[in-house]
Amino acid sequence: MMEFNYLSEQGAIVGAGGRYRADFTKMPAAIARLAKELLEQEASGDRARAEAWFTKYDKMPAALRQALVAAKNVPVDVDPIFSLMERFE
Repeated sequence: MMEFNYLSEQGAIVGAGGRYRADFTKMPAAIARLAKELLEQEASGDRARAEAWFTKYDKMPAALRQALVAAKNVPVDVDPIFSLMERFE
């Protein structure tokens, strides 16, 4: 959720009318800034900085929540079957 909110703030994810799209011209720079911020938080161990990040970005926007509710009955044509676990059983 935090990454979604950050990328939306940076204009790399654009939402309107319950639909979202990626702005591929802005995405590389936004991802680089996101990675820099998260890695700096981890490297510095700055708890206050990390808590401020969580406080700012950890909530689901109401518009996204509404879009997800509206899409809950969209049929899924593919039901993937993963065989990875069969190898470990």
